[in-house]
Amino acid sequence: MRQRARVTAVHGDRATVLVSRRTMCEGCTKNGCGGHCELTGLVAANRAMEAEAQNPIGAEPGDFVEIESESGDVLGYAALVFLLPIAVCALFWFLGTRLIGPGIPGVIAAVVGFALTFAGIALYDRSLRRKTPRIVIVGHVGQGEDLPE
Repeated sequence: MRQRARVTAVHGDRATVLVSRRTMCEGCTKNGCGGHCELTGLVAANRAMEAEAQNPIGAEPGDFVEIESESGDVLGYAALVFLLPIAVCALFWFLGTRLIGPGIPGVIAAVVGFALTFAGIALYDRSLRRKTPRIVIVGHVGQGEDLPE
């Protein structure tokens, strides 16, 4: 998956890039919402998202670049953040109602499962930050105030 981004900082062979929500919406079937649909409100409440990328081309802060990541990685992270919490919540609710009792205990177990899932995701995210980023800057796009379309 290729997207356009702006380099905001460089740290050795890595760069922090800012990805516009507009580029995140390219290829969307709605294509007329201008980045204001329900999904982008959930995924990117801000107008841009920040990520770490490998910087083999030596991009500098302020450069507009094209970044690339594996589509499978993006889909895997989406499943991790959206599907796993729902599945764990349902599992905890089921176990809570069977082991403790129906009603409030099941709801409490579901909330605990939901919270534990996000705590686990946060720990996983922290471990990913220590590894080499799977996003790579593959080329320069230009310079300016806003991302080129």
